[in-house]
Amino acid sequence: MTEEKISQVNLSRRRMLKYGLYGTLAAGLGQNLWINGCSRQKRGQRPNIILITVDTLRPDHLGCYGYHRNTSPNIDRFAEDAMLFENCFSHAPETLQSFASILTGFFPHEAKTMPQTVETLAESLRREGYKTAAVISNYILQKGNGFEQGFMIYDDTMNEHELVRKFPERTAGPATDRAIELLEEFQKDDFFMWIHYQDPHGPYTPPDHFAEMFHNANPKPRILKVNTTVSGYGGIPSYQQLQDNRDYHYYVSQYDGEIRYQDEHFKRLTDALKKLGLYDEALIIFSSDHGEGMGEHDYFFAHGENLYSCLTHVPLIVKYGRELSGRRDDFVQHIDIAPTIFAVPGIKADRQFRGRDLRSKPAKSREIFAENRAPVMSDNIKASIILDGLKLIYTPMYRQFELFDLTTDPHEERDLIGAAEHQEKVRDLKTRLMRNHMEDLLRLGPIDERPEPTDEEKEKLKSLGYIR
Repeated sequence: MTEEKISQVNLSRRRMLKYGLYGTLAAGLGQNLWINGCSRQKRGQRPNIILITVDTLRPDHLGCYGYHRNTSPNIDRFAEDAMLFENCFSHAPETLQSFASILTGFFPHEAKTMPQTVETLAESLRREGYKTAAVISNYILQKGNGFEQGFMIYDDTMNEHELVRKFPERTAGPATDRAIELLEEFQKDDFFMWIHYQDPHGPYTPPDHFAEMFHNANPKPRILKVNTTVSGYGGIPSYQQLQDNRDYHYYVSQYDGEIRYQDEHFKRLTDALKKLGLYDEALIIFSSDHGEGMGEHDYFFAHGENLYSCLTHVPLIVKYGRELSGRRDDFVQHIDIAPTIFAVPGIKADRQFRGRDLRSKPAKSREIFAENRAPVMSDNIKASIILDGLKLIYTPMYRQFELFDLTTDPHEERDLIGAAEHQEKVRDLKTRLMRNHMEDLLRLGPIDERPEPTDEEKEKLKSLGYIR
């Protein structure tokens, strides 16, 4: 089976609005269901598995999570067919570490950002007879970082370039075009497909129509400074600056425009799944790798520098036939995705996952662990843990602990670390945090052992905002 490359076209985001928007939607045959009066039985075959991830997507900027703007009408409709998890958390505030957990089911420091020695979901499913394919749109996920392990097709073609930094990328239109091509190719097989959208990762430059959709000149301008570095603390990161714009509301409108642009192509994807007869019986998981700062804790339009919920709270919507519907408010996490993917088709895992099947009953008490280990290692390895709604964050550089009650203070505005009534719980959380921080259930060697990035890789990571 050969990989077909998208034609070599170099077009900007704004010029790509029409590219693929009217692309041909595939028609085909389905899996154990009737679609428009036509069906095909796939007796004995297991459900297809589709993982859809959207880079840098905050749940509270989606309508189905209560956002006041109409950014996501098609994602919202999908959520009506599925189970929406209100409190899902990533294990890291940046892409590489987050996907290491999603694609293995273990913490970032255990998966060590995907060395060859760790088995990925794609490798496990391929061994079980699934065809495996991925469509990747983020430059940092290109082949060579280990995420391609186990995929028969790992399409990281990026013929577009960002308007601001000129880095290669693939926006939602051509990403969806390629995903539909692969769905047509695999429609008669049992397959696992990962589709990763880059929108709305900054710089926020949606196509013109979407750029104007939420731009409202009426709110009183909130003028921010532009930082000289890629940090989001105190102002606009240097890589995010859009011409001479410094108004907070403008940047939020462009972020929302990117979500709406991606949402249009999400509809194209789900329409194709329905026409191919794949939508109703597949396991479809929708999430993001991390969030984005929108001014919380004086942190703007960036990620990767802290473990507040603006960066670790992520959407999670799971569809599997008619088995899952409604909403759940219990705390779940990215490492629950892998055991769910194994459990639905009845695959017996050869390892004990940290997470649990998302179809199981809500657990009364769960530990939700996150960490921030920079691509270039430093002594400042932040960590956090959530238990029974209480969240403890540790920042070793300042020897600082913070405590928040997410049930009453979801935006983490009131630090309770000094409250007398919480001291016993704080001691327990500190013990649990350190245990999770040091555990290595995959036993791949010293936790902090990883190859040092080359100087060129460091510069690229710095330009992308992943290191400072």
